[in-house]
Order: sequence, then C-alpha cells, then structure tokens
Amino acid sequence: MNRYVKLFFCTILFYFISNSLIAKNIWIIDKEISEINFELPILLVNNIKGNFKKFDGSVIIDSINKDKNRIFFSIEVNSMELNNLDYKEFLLSEGFFDAFNFPIVILDTKRFSVPESSNNLEINAELQIKNIVQNIPVTVEINHLANDLVQVKANLEFSRNSYNLGKEKRLSTLILRDKIYINANLFLNRE
Repeated sequence: MNRYVKLFFCTILFYFISNSLIAKNIWIIDKEISEINFELPILLVNNIKGNFKKFDGSVIIDSINKDKNRIFFSIEVNSMELNNLDYKEFLLSEGFFDAFNFPIVILDTKRFSVPESSNNLEINAELQIKNIVQNIPVTVEINHLANDLVQVKANLEFSRNSYNLGKEKRLSTLILRDKIYINANLFLNRE
C-alpha cells in the first residue's frame, strides 16, 4: 500500500474516531454534592421524609444518534436516612422495599430528546422497584453552571400501590397515602 493510501485511511480513521468522541457527551453524577430526597405522606401525622446517601448515575447525550441519549441512575435502598427512625425498619422490610432481596432502585430513560431552546424537559422513564418496572413521567430542569458542570433538578411521583409497597404490613393503605414523591438535585461532571 503506498504512502498516500495509508495517509488517506489514517485521515478517515481519525475523522470517525474524533467525530464519535465529539458527538457523545458523557456526564457522571458528582455524589459528594448531589442529593436525592423522598417524601411519603401519612394520614394525620407528619409525613415520612428522607434522603438516600448512596446512589450513582450518568447521562449520555449523543448529538449524532439521538436514539442513544440515555439517563441511568441507581439508588441503594439501605442508604436511606429518615426524619423519623421508627419507620426505617418498616421501609426496608419485605412488606415495603424488601431491601434484602432488592437492594437497588433503578431509573432508566432508555432514550430522550434534548430540548434546544429550553432548560426544562419532560421525559418518560422506567422506574424499577423490586421486580416491578413501570413507566413514569419525570420533570427535569437543566442548569449549565460551567462548561463541564451541569445541575439537574428532577421531580417525580409514583404510586406506592403500583409497586406493592406497604400493602401487607402494619401501616395499611388507610394510613399511608398512595403517592411517593422524589426530588433530586444532581450535579453532573462531563467525563
């Protein structure tokens, strides 16, 4: 193979490699400054409020193949901290999250579209709790803080009964409200 053919192939190879790197932005959650909070309303007493201390996640934005855009987050159920510790054992028990058998909650969008003129985004995500997966709407606000740092605020709610959470224990459906609210304040660094 002559020198010009080799140069041509090297140029083409460089073009495809650099194009794929430029096209794909990978953002990793900064766990030190991010937070995920939740609230479970209870009838006639203070709501259960808490946060998760151990979670992980990433966002992939592919400007060429938009079907490959993806948000993926996981939360360790055992890492929850509550405003009332009396409820922690109940929430981790087999009748609620069943943290022994299902220690991780997963949120996965599979794909989404990035808005061009707005910082707000409505997406459908798959939320997996225990062995149940359901699509839920998620409201997202994106704030670009620096070239390689983004703040993402996300709010979602889901039906406790749809995931069979708390149906068989002492806090019956007469005491627990159906909706569980999660709000996240996440900071993502470009990889």
